[in-house]
Amino acid sequence: MRRRALLAVAAASTTVPLAGCPTPPWGEVPETVDGAEVTVRHEHTGAFDPGEPAHRDAAVLLRALDADPPRLTVRGQLLDGARECYRIDLVEADLTRSRLLIRLATEDDPDWEGDACPDVAQAHPYEVAVAFREAPVPDRVEVRHGDETVLEEAVETG
Repeated sequence: MRRRALLAVAAASTTVPLAGCPTPPWGEVPETVDGAEVTVRHEHTGAFDPGEPAHRDAAVLLRALDADPPRLTVRGQLLDGARECYRIDLVEADLTRSRLLIRLATEDDPDWEGDACPDVAQAHPYEVAVAFREAPVPDRVEVRHGDETVLEEAVETG
């Protein structure tokens, strides 16, 4: 049950209009799961540096452990279908004391009413913000794009 509890968050995100492209009707709605508030966005609210300039399918972990409540943010980009008719969906989330697992994928946007999508790979930016209001901060974070692990990192760095 916990592993599927965040499926409703898939519709919770925001986009920035692209030149010549309509703004999809996605909003930003935080969800609370096991004491952690999760917000998915279809944009970055800050800088994104994957570490490897040519790496287009990547994620980075940002920590705000001294904040009230403590927060972790994953910023990334998933290389897949055309932006106009695909969107990032949170397909799995699992929170335990030892690990926060976030699995994302691109899926057809059921609200898309435009013409057929061009068959060109696009980088889909996203951000997943997790605030630990009642849940303990996990020891590590794992992010998957589909079945590929793109980030596995300890939360405490010191």
